[in-house]
Amino acid sequence: MRHPTTIWNSATKQWFCTTCGKTSDHIAEEAANVELLQYKCQIPYVGASENAPGEETVRLIRKPFKMVPIKSTE
Repeated sequence: MRHPTTIWNSATKQWFCTTCGKTSDHIAEEAANVELLQYKCQIPYVGASENAPGEETVRLIRKPFKMVPIKSTE
């Protein structure tokens, strides 16, 4: 799939795809697009854990937001 929007990042001196985040260090836009065409334009996915179905997992207990210490009367 073609990268729909590539912009020049002057700070890093790279062409940058705004959809998938891939970069190319070519100066000419045409050369950068040729390099980027080697990769699919997919939105990076940060998924849930990769545990297999039926595998046991550990649940973490959340701490209460505001814990007030109990004062002793002694």
